[in-house]
Amino acid sequence: MTIFYAIWRAFVEDETVLIMLVQQYAAKYGITFSSKYLDDPNIKIKLISLIQESLAGKRGPVTDDDLI
Repeated sequence: MTIFYAIWRAFVEDETVLIMLVQQYAAKYGITFSSKYLDDPNIKIKLISLIQESLAGKRGPVTDDDLI
């Protein structure tokens, strides 16, 4: 049960962080990429990184082309 709880907690924390990032990003740029990329775990990691860079002012809005 402890392993299940640890995995569940990590998942919830990751999803919470993702939701917060997407909300901040959407407030700044609107949504400029397809939400289908949130379903792919590998692309989701890249998306989170790009959103963080965008919010930090290191790049512009994230587009679908950035994620392909």
